[in-house]
Amino acid sequence: MKRDSCRGIFLFIFISLMGLSGCAARMEIGSPPRVERLSQLTPHVSTRNDVLFTLGEPRAYGAARLDPNFKQQRVWGYEYMVSESNGKIGISMLFIFFTGDVYDGYMWFADKGNFKEYPGSKGR
Repeated sequence: MKRDSCRGIFLFIFISLMGLSGCAARMEIGSPPRVERLSQLTPHVSTRNDVLFTLGEPRAYGAARLDPNFKQQRVWGYEYMVSESNGKIGISMLFIFFTGDVYDGYMWFADKGNFKEYPGSKGR
């Protein structure tokens, strides 16, 4: 009798855990890039510390050369990804470029579902 009750309890716990795993409908990685704060940064004037203070700690560090004629630049990456159980994945990425220790500009993109228009980019 004791063996059957242990099996029953184990089976109940196993089924409960399987049911709960189906409830995990959304997973988020990172935090949304603070693109609304980009207007506080001035290219060729703001420093890496200014960017850190304004945008927070990046999720990635690296280097890039966008054109063979350009010098290699330091890059900080800010990303946010949302994955839902229905198979939809949303992503936003912000890349901050530096020449030496000085902010040089940014590149930002997001998928349509995750897109929030940045008003500072109009007419530029």
